[in-house]
Amino acid sequence: MLQSYKGHYPYNKETVSGWDSNAIGVYYCGYPNGGGLDVLYVGRATNYGGIRTRLLQHLAEDQWRDVSHFGYCVCTTSEEAENFEASEIRRLQPRYNKQGKFN
Repeated sequence: MLQSYKGHYPYNKETVSGWDSNAIGVYYCGYPNGGGLDVLYVGRATNYGGIRTRLLQHLAEDQWRDVSHFGYCVCTTSEEAENFEASEIRRLQPRYNKQGKFN
């Protein structure tokens, strides 16, 4: 069962590494704008370590200089996360998601 959106949190190593969670789900990376989040990337985390580990991987890659915040939705299953990620990419069309993911 998909949980409601949680965010916006600062997208930095201190915030993410201090987050005590291994939840799986869908996460959004972007910057705040008028109370919302302008989403530049939507991803999913379904493996060991969940969203926290995946965000730390992105931070280590340091490829999105304009991302300052993140948010997330926890999912119950990997299949739910995969389907929700695909629908969110279609809906939001974030700049940093690859074209092939718009299926």
